[in-house]
Amino acid sequence: MSTDPVTTLREQRLALRQRLLVQRQRIRHLLAPSGPADDVFPRSLTMRLITQRPAVALRLASQVAMVLLGPRLVRGLGGALLLARLLHSATHNPPLLPAPDDER
Repeated sequence: MSTDPVTTLREQRLALRQRLLVQRQRIRHLLAPSGPADDVFPRSLTMRLITQRPAVALRLASQVAMVLLGPRLVRGLGGALLLARLLHSATHNPPLLPAPDDER
């Protein structure tokens, strides 16, 4: 009995293609989002951290700034930012108290 090498190669090729297809499906399943909520904006982990957990993102950014710039410069920049916010709110918000009437 002789086996046909062409048939054997064809069967091997089909078996290999089937294994590759199954492997790709497994990988796709592992890398796919776990639910429909992950399929919406934002998709990147960085943007999710910034938009969904701003306190954590701000703390992380401040720690990185402390390491890279030094605490003195960061405090100076923080003070300048606070002053800018105060000036902005003072110039753009209406006065809290009504203007006094001029009754003499």
